[in-house]
Amino acid sequence: MNMTTNALIEERTDTKIKFKGVWYEESCLIHDNEIQSPWSHPSVDQMNLEDFSFIIDNNCELVLFGTGKNQVFPSLAVITELQKMNIGIEIMDTKSVCRTFNILTSEYRNPTALIIID
Repeated sequence: MNMTTNALIEERTDTKIKFKGVWYEESCLIHDNEIQSPWSHPSVDQMNLEDFSFIIDNNCELVLFGTGKNQVFPSLAVITELQKMNIGIEIMDTKSVCRTFNILTSEYRNPTALIIID
């Protein structure tokens, strides 16, 4: 069990999230207790495998993908390729990702969150 104390998403609204005391109003990526913002990406339906290069390069095993106010799925080809690489990706709206991220983090798991803020 990883006993590292990970930061939680402290607050969220429809247009921003608060992580480690800082508000973020642009899409972001949270991995290993650090945030990368802004996280540049095309619209979800236009994403290809290269748009997920960070999670591939960092061997992320559990990825939470918040697609904004609504749950939107990337192409089946992208999801299939990620699964072939043993990358589990859960796709949901951004509010759900924030809740799930906090639950998993409080269980000493280390999810990676891709968060679209629209």
